[in-house]
Amino acid sequence: MDGNVTLGRGHVFPLENYKRGARVWHRHPELVWVEGRLEDDITFESREYTISFEDYPRQTVPLKAIEQLPFLCNPEILVGKDDLTALSYLHEPAVLHNLQNRFVVRQSIYTYCGIVLVAINPYADCSHLYGDEVIQVYRGVGKSVRELDPHIFAVAEEAFYDMAEFGKSQSIIVSGESGAGKTVSAKFVMSLSLLAAIMNHYNFARKRFLMAPGERNYHIFYQLCAARNNPEIKELHLGPCENYHYLSQGGDSRIPGVDDRADFEEMTKALKMLGFEEGQIMDVFRVLAGVLLMGNVHFDDGEACAGISSNSSSEIARLCSSLWQVDENLLRIWLTRREIRAVNEVVTKGLTKDDACRSRDALTKMIYAHLFSWLVDRVNAALEEVDLQKNQSSSRKRLERFIGVLDIYGFETFEINSFEQFCINYANEKLQQQFNQHVFKLEQEEYVREEIEWVRVDFHDNQPAIDLIEGHLGSICLINLLDEQCKLVRGTDKDWLSQISGNPELKRNPQLAFPRVRCDDFIVRHFAADVTYTIDGFVEKNRDTISEQLLEVIFMTKFNFLREVLGPQATAVLEAKKGAANGKRTVKKTVASQFRDSLKDLMTVLCSTRPHYVRCIKPNDGKRSFEFDPKRAIQQLRACGVLETVRISAAGFPSRMLYDEFSKRYRVLYTKERALWRDKPKKFADNACAACLEEGKYALGKTKIFLRTGQVAVLERVRLETLSASALLIQKTWRGYVARKKYENMKRSLQIIQAATRAFLAFRRIKYLQMHRAAIAIQSAVRRHQAEKRFQKIRNTVIAIQSHFRAVRVRRYVEKIRYEKSAIKIQAAFRGWMVRREQIVRCQKIVLVQCCVRRWLAKRRLRELKIEARSVGHLQKLNTGLENKIIELQIKLDAETKKSRGERERLSSTSTELKTLKAEMACLEAERLTLLEAKHRVEVLQLEVERLETECDVKEAQRGEFETRVVELRSRMDTMNAESAKQVELLKEELQALKKENEQVEESKRRLAVELSAETTRRCALETEVTAMREQLMRNVDLFESGAFSRNGSVRAPRADDQGRTSSNLSSLTSTTDFGPLATIPARPSAGSPEAQLDDVALIIRQQNMINEMRQRAEHSQRETARMKAILEASAIVESLDRKTSLRAFEINKMQDLESAYNRMKLDVERMIAEKADGGFEQMNVKCIFDRIIEENERYREESAELRAMLSSHFERQSVSGSMRRSPRPDSGHCSGADSEDGSSADLEEELCIERQCRHLKNLVDSLTQMVTNQSREIEQLRQQRSCESQAQFVSFLFFL
Repeated sequence: MDGNVTLGRGHVFPLENYKRGARVWHRHPELVWVEGRLEDDITFESREYTISFEDYPRQTVPLKAIEQLPFLCNPEILVGKDDLTALSYLHEPAVLHNLQNRFVVRQSIYTYCGIVLVAINPYADCSHLYGDEVIQVYRGVGKSVRELDPHIFAVAEEAFYDMAEFGKSQSIIVSGESGAGKTVSAKFVMSLSLLAAIMNHYNFARKRFLMAPGERNYHIFYQLCAARNNPEIKELHLGPCENYHYLSQGGDSRIPGVDDRADFEEMTKALKMLGFEEGQIMDVFRVLAGVLLMGNVHFDDGEACAGISSNSSSEIARLCSSLWQVDENLLRIWLTRREIRAVNEVVTKGLTKDDACRSRDALTKMIYAHLFSWLVDRVNAALEEVDLQKNQSSSRKRLERFIGVLDIYGFETFEINSFEQFCINYANEKLQQQFNQHVFKLEQEEYVREEIEWVRVDFHDNQPAIDLIEGHLGSICLINLLDEQCKLVRGTDKDWLSQISGNPELKRNPQLAFPRVRCDDFIVRHFAADVTYTIDGFVEKNRDTISEQLLEVIFMTKFNFLREVLGPQATAVLEAKKGAANGKRTVKKTVASQFRDSLKDLMTVLCSTRPHYVRCIKPNDGKRSFEFDPKRAIQQLRACGVLETVRISAAGFPSRMLYDEFSKRYRVLYTKERALWRDKPKKFADNACAACLEEGKYALGKTKIFLRTGQVAVLERVRLETLSASALLIQKTWRGYVARKKYENMKRSLQIIQAATRAFLAFRRIKYLQMHRAAIAIQSAVRRHQAEKRFQKIRNTVIAIQSHFRAVRVRRYVEKIRYEKSAIKIQAAFRGWMVRREQIVRCQKIVLVQCCVRRWLAKRRLRELKIEARSVGHLQKLNTGLENKIIELQIKLDAETKKSRGERERLSSTSTELKTLKAEMACLEAERLTLLEAKHRVEVLQLEVERLETECDVKEAQRGEFETRVVELRSRMDTMNAESAKQVELLKEELQALKKENEQVEESKRRLAVELSAETTRRCALETEVTAMREQLMRNVDLFESGAFSRNGSVRAPRADDQGRTSSNLSSLTSTTDFGPLATIPARPSAGSPEAQLDDVALIIRQQNMINEMRQRAEHSQRETARMKAILEASAIVESLDRKTSLRAFEINKMQDLESAYNRMKLDVERMIAEKADGGFEQMNVKCIFDRIIEENERYREESAELRAMLSSHFERQSVSGSMRRSPRPDSGHCSGADSEDGSSADLEEELCIERQCRHLKNLVDSLTQMVTNQSREIEQLRQQRSCESQAQFVSFLFFL
């Protein structure tokens, strides 16, 4: 087949398929076809196209015509299909790639190609594919076998089904090259469909006795050599196969996965099953061993004739003495000589070395062929005898239907092709013609005859090649010319070649050719390929003559079995000898003539059957497991016609049936008109197919119906389903009738049995109830006594334990209360002492400051009293208005503070309740764990009871006590389980209550947020009022135009070094103090648990309280600062308008401080919210923020209190010494530096610094006291934890008792 032609439709594909990236096939010198992708689109204007490959460089291919487009690749979903005709694109690369994919990737050795099964030799052990379970899968399925995976058993089952159903003989043709697995395939076919058998022997195998390199001879020889140590054939003294000439020609004889020794044992067992005796089997092996030894006889050139080599003396001696038992001397003579008989004269002629080898090989082939024929006859006789015993029918009747299995060599072409290859290729031409007639020619003719629309498909008709070889109607052919040369005494191979080349008719034959260089070769154009034949040995091999003298030596053997095997040949030789003595010469047929006659007989038999084809493929020449050589495979696919089968099978209707046969078989498929299948079978076929098949899947001819591939299986499946449904309906009806009859009989019998049984059971039941009632009364009395006794004992024990445990808890609680009261008294006394001491020191300092200030003010007032009389009155009125305003603001501030304090107290009480609930939950969890542990101990006790029961035989006396204890433990376990269940329910109820309280707390939290926003609004309003007051004071500045109010410096302005030192001291003290409960945050429970949710709620509330408190303190500090700032501003305005610039700077600084404090607090709150959103409460850095805000608020409060105290004392001194001299309001905060002549201002500042340091020391003492309190609290917690652990251990110990 030409791979350049697209298979299937005979036309090219549309150019729309040849787009960029399309997968196409390209020729390769080694891999035949390789897959690539188009680089550009192909259009009508394209003159070339470029293909890119994965493993090869891209190539540019010229495009001269549209028919030269590359082959398209099938979609991935179609790769690996089990039938080649199912491929979308049918061409040579698609077929080759599909077979390679199934064989190498999926390791599937069978693939359908329409009606042909392609079998690839795996060269591996595939025994799992041919087991009994696989045979059961394929056996008995009929036409549905095509729905299963491809298999050699499927072909055998299909042939057997067709023979049984349609009554026509079948043939299975297994062909392929040597080593492709033909014999194994034929063996598996016969193993499935062999019921009775008769073997016919065609004279083909004899020509394959001598093997070509790389091939293997007959398997029996290798089996004998492999089993040479077997006791049955050990006396033959065989050696390994490499020691024999006939077995070493092909090289390495080993086949992967084949065990020749095991095959020999199976073959011996099979012969015994066929009735062969052990002596006969041994005689067969002796003949075969002699054939091997005869092949080792070599010859040397001599002067007159060739002689037997001295190295072969031992072989020929053993052959003649122990194996064939012939005369050694006569055998030595006639192996190298022959007689030529004339009319009245006999001439002895010596043979050359080559002639002696041909004579030797002819003798061995003749003996092997007769042995094979004898075996065939004996096997047929044995099988016929067995069949007669079983079926008691004649062999003629059995031969009316049969399945013929043909195992024949496939097409061969070697480097040197001789007479053997000529005969084998001639036989394959005939088989290919029969295949063509079945698949191609007859199909098309039948389509025309049946008047079915069909596209005619051209195919290669090999009839000219057959005519060249065998001739027809007296025409000149190669075999006839070869026979003529064999009839001539001096006919040679060269004369035969000259006769062929000189014949004008043969010269014109296109199937015959000669090499351009003149040599002893000629070429025959076979269907598969052109084969060059070498003429050396053609004439002699065709004659296949063995000298009569050599035959007589063999016939005179003392080995009776050999004489029996050669009986027909001996009779023919004797008749020929008698005829020659009488002057009558018999003409012997040549090998080619015999081959042609046998081939005609074979073709006659095949044409009378329905053929099934199995094409065996040899994947590689190295016999490597599952290795695929595309170049070798494509040669065999072309030779065996698989590619042609793909084309015709996909385009035609391979299945056809007569209308009568179709209607008889499938009459159940259409039942609307019952007599339609008998009266009008064609109409019935049309209706049935229309109902079951798709349109276009069948065609109606004159006398037959034609079906596409796979449609017969569909009809068979529908037929089987219909018959199965009908059979089920019949079976259902019959079984229902039988079941009802059986049921009625059983029902009557059962009613009688039931009546008697129920009477007996009622009587026995009454007796049993009486005994049971008495036993129950006794048991109840005993058990009541035992239960009362056990209950009293348990009750007393539990009461004692409870009283002891409750007493311990009460004592510990009373001790704890006493300890806490004592600690509170000590703390109260200590804190009172600290406060009193601080108050005494503070009073002393205040008195000192007041004295100093009053003295300084008295001096100043005395000098300025008269000058400032009028101004003082105005200032007093102004200050009176301002003081009233400040008092109102202070009252509002106190009211808001009280309201905030009430909210804080309410929040603190809520937090305390949450802590209490959390503690109760922890106690309940501890009790639940204790109950679980007690349950576990009860289970351990149950195991102990079981162990004690196993030892009851040893401790019989203690059984009662142990049983009582088991009952007590079980009752305790039940009680504890009940209590545990109650506790769990109570815990669940408390959990629900806590959830509700949590929701209430969340609601309170939202309300507090609203109130916070309202408080913020009010604070903003107050700030607005303060601003308005400040603006009013600024507007009053114009009233003061006197120069006496200009003063430099401020008594209340702290020095920069003092302020820095104060800040550093506060920061150092704050850094050394611990924050109490916030310093150590305990580990949280697992997320999602009730305890974790309560902890989260409590923590949120605590943080909210702290934030509110910090905000309130900051707001209070701001209000105090604003009030003091307002007083100072008013005093500054009254004292001096020259100080306006410094006053505004002071106000700006204070405003900046307040704004920066407010911004810091806002940033801290936002950062806390972000930390909570990112990492939860654990990641919130609350302590640092709280410390800093507390520090700033304390500093602001202290400064405010200090300033208020100083201003108050100054105002009092001013009021006392008002009559002496005029002085500015002490609340103004401004003093004249010029009047401080005695340095009282410096003394005042020094005293203020001393007072600040005292306050710092006081803060340090408070922090140390707080640390001591925290340590005491931690010690108390550890003590309580230890007490709880002791109580838990004690309770566990009680439960264990």
